[in-house]
Order: sequence, then C-alpha cells, then structure tokens
Amino acid sequence: MATLGEVYAALADYRVELQQQRFHAGAYDTAMLAESAGVSAQAAAAPLAAFSSPLTNVHATGVGVRVRGGAVVPDEFVIKVYVFNKVDLGAATPDLTRQFGSIPVDVEPLPVQLALARAAKKAAAKKSAAQKGAPALAAGIPPNRRKVRPIVGGVSIAPLNAAFVGTLGCFVKRRVAGVEQVFVLSNNHVLADVNSLPIGTVIVQPGPETAPTTPADGFASLSAFIPIRFPQDRFHIPTNRFDAAIAQVSDLGAIKRGNILGIGNFATQIAAPQPGMRVTKSGRTTGVTTGVVTAVNVNNVQVNYGTQSNPRIASFNETVQIVGDDGRPFSAPGDSGSVILDRGSKKPVALLFAGDGRSTTACSFAGVCRDFNVMPA
Repeated sequence: MATLGEVYAALADYRVELQQQRFHAGAYDTAMLAESAGVSAQAAAAPLAAFSSPLTNVHATGVGVRVRGGAVVPDEFVIKVYVFNKVDLGAATPDLTRQFGSIPVDVEPLPVQLALARAAKKAAAKKSAAQKGAPALAAGIPPNRRKVRPIVGGVSIAPLNAAFVGTLGCFVKRRVAGVEQVFVLSNNHVLADVNSLPIGTVIVQPGPETAPTTPADGFASLSAFIPIRFPQDRFHIPTNRFDAAIAQVSDLGAIKRGNILGIGNFATQIAAPQPGMRVTKSGRTTGVTTGVVTAVNVNNVQVNYGTQSNPRIASFNETVQIVGDDGRPFSAPGDSGSVILDRGSKKPVALLFAGDGRSTTACSFAGVCRDFNVMPA
C-alpha cells in the first residue's frame, strides 16, 4: 500500500497525465467544455453517453482514503478521482482510473454540489405559521434553530430581512491598533448572499425560522467576504478556494466565545484536515453529526449557487470531502457555515459550504483565517 506522503507526491504528476489524456481523448472539445469545466450543471445528471469520452466524466481529483462498498477504509491512501456519474465500464475502464504507477486510484461519484442554504419557501412557510399564532411551534423547533442566548457556534443566523438561513460557525478575533475585534465566521453565501449584500448589513440570530427577522435580534454586521468568482464564458473558468465571510460582533454581551451548541468548548488552535480524520460539526439543520474526511486538496469541485433549472456554477480548488458515519448524511441545507472539528482534539479543520446529500464539501479553516487575518476566539 502507498503511504500518504507517496500519494501527495504523485498527485501533481497524475493531474498532468490526466490533462494530457483528456485532451488526446477529445475530452476538451468545445461541445463538452461547458460540462467538464462546470459552466453547466447538466452533467450532474447526464448519462455517460453524454460525455465525449469516459475521461470527460472525470472532473475532480485529490488525495484521500479508499471507499469500498460505501465504507471508508481509513488506512488505505489513494489518489481520489471524482466523476459526475459512476458507471462500471468493465474492460473499457481507462487505466488511469485504476492505478498510477505504484499509487492506487479510487473513483467516486461526486455530482455538482449545492450551496447548502435553506430554500426561501420553507423559511417563508414557517414565518406564515408563526404569524398565524401557532403557540406550539417554538416547542417543536430543534435547538440549533431557536433563539439562543448567549449566542454560540452552530446556531441559525441570517442577514436581516433575508428569506434564507445558514449556520454560525464560530467566533474569531484579531487585534487592530491594540484593540481586539470579534467576528462571526460563516460562508459568503450565508452572510453576504453570494457577493450581493453591502458591508454593514445587520446579521441576526435566529434567522427567519418562525417569524420575520427583527433588528432587535441583530448582534453583528457584515465586515468582509471573500468574493466567489463565476465563469464569464466557457473558455475562462476562474477557480475559488473559499466560501467565507465575517461579520463584526456589535454586542459582545450577547455571545459566548469558544463554544458550539451540542459540542461544548472547542480548541482555539487550528489543525489541518487529513484523509481518514474523524470529524464532527454542529449545524442549523442536522445538529451534531459525525463523519470521516475522505479526501483533501480536491480540485475542480463544481458548486451550484443557483437552482437546478437556472444553475450558477462556481469551481473550487483545495476542498475537503467528508462523508457521514454509518451512511447518515453529514450535512443538509441550512448547515452552511458550520465549523468542522477534529473529533479527538476538537480543533477546527474546515468550514462547511456545500454538499449533495451523500458527500459534504468544505474549505480549509486555516486558509480562511489566513485570508481574514483572524484566529478562533
């Protein structure tokens, strides 16, 4: 078996060889470029016959652990190859998707990922029920969706007057001219609605779960976000690394630092995610879940920020892929922004932002903190 270091060392050469073989197989012809590069989401559901070659079906690669029969094999390190649709090609299977020199290759399906924000219609339906005065509604709401004071990580948040919700990952801090600033950390698409909200937008807790949001529940304001870049045409596909934003806390008395609902205190040191790492998170929709990191440094993951009928696809590099334990989902819509912790040390390792029901996509927590010049608070 290959060591993790050997797989890392082989990945760059593998990507070059894959690029060359795709080109010679016609995988970069103009008709298919939109699908293979992620300009269109149609490839997520297309039969294999829609691809110009089997290698066109390949869209992302990384370093990870083998998944066999749905079960993670935590000590078997492999080059991970992700396809839109996994089909048994038998003898026609490309050699490059079996083995690369002495390095084993594992192929997994990875459809176009969905940015995990709760649909507006569902939030609006709950608002309508609350406005009709359903007194028992609050009692049936899961803890992460309720109004929580003091505010901690893992709870429902949204911009004021938004019709969607996400999750408060954790609080982070930095010092400017000797003064400590404290921020909410979550996703761009949660706090800034995919690049569209102005700096200073009020952030509330909870989001529109049972009633319209109110300024009285405001506790932070949008401070900065890492822009998400989208293709302008099928030949120029920008890549992203993070879906992240911060909002400066305006009421320090309303929050509790270093704590995530259902998990408790977590370490304020950061760790790097590694294949096979056992992780946990607390999110607005699914609460506390556990899972395993199946791959890291995954490039060219396609994420849809639009709808199925009107997709808006962004391409991400250096992502982390996670699956839930025992076949259960690790995340669901509304969990966007959750901080993913190493289960043993409780150190933050990644920031959750997308998924497909089976696999969850996250970005590097350390990279996000570096870009914002912050650390966990």
